Amino acid sequence: MDTKKEKLNTIGKAIAIIETIQKANSPMSIKDIADRLDINKSSLHHHMKTLTEFGYLQKDEDSRKYDIGLGLVRVGQSYLQRLDVRERGHYFLEQLSRDLSETVHMLVLDKREVVYVDKVDANHQPGALSCSSFIGHRTDVYSTAAGKIHLAYLERGGLEDIFNNVPIRTLTEYTIKNLDDYKNELNTVKEKGYALDLQEHAMGLQCIAVPIFNHHSQCVAAVSVSCPTSTINRETLEGEFLTKLRMTGLQISATLGYIAD
Repeated sequence: MDTKKEKLNTIGKAIAIIETIQKANSPMSIKDIADRLDINKSSLHHHMKTLTEFGYLQKDEDSRKYDIGLGLVRVGQSYLQRLDVRERGHYFLEQLSRDLSETVHMLVLDKREVVYVDKVDANHQPGALSCSSFIGHRTDVYSTAAGKIHLAYLERGGLEDIFNNVPIRTLTEYTIKNLDDYKNELNTVKEKGYALDLQEHAMGLQCIAVPIFNHHSQCVAAVSVSCPTSTINRETLEGEFLTKLRMTGLQISATLGYIAD
């Protein structure tokens, strides 16, 4: 047995399988992969099954061929998001928070939750409603404005995975309770380019969010402004706030190589 084959242990085989499909740039059958790696086909079944179960491969039941799965895409995107978007966007978050005198967040999608990767607090008067969020905190993808942004721009397979595995939790009386209504809400979000959380996640608190795009026009993060319902009305939220928020989203996206149409 040559040196290359000796290195193909359990982890090595998994890496080799993924790299083989990636280099082929098209779905492959187990036989194609076995031939390419010069490995017995029967010895690959367990590895293929495990990679598929964890979402690193996806199988087309009609053609019985395998392709790169969403799990692997999410791992890569998660790394790139943390590497670039927070560092490049923080200055613009500070500027937006200062302009609006409100708390500003940046959130990314990680598996089936959204995660706060940056936050700029505003200096409110004593007694004003404050956000309990903090960097690294995970929160609900369903009821938040940032979560809606990520779901609206998510590819179909990833969206169905979330719908199938994330239960609808009624956090307040304003939380959208019907899945069909929620899907319609996501269509509206993508059409308008922004999302609202009108006390759907917490009473007395409202948020508005816009996407951040990378150079492939993929949504890699969301920027949101959080403010109390007692001091900011919806007209202001979708007027002055949205105008400045859109500008911030485009500025950060531009630093990632995004070119607006």
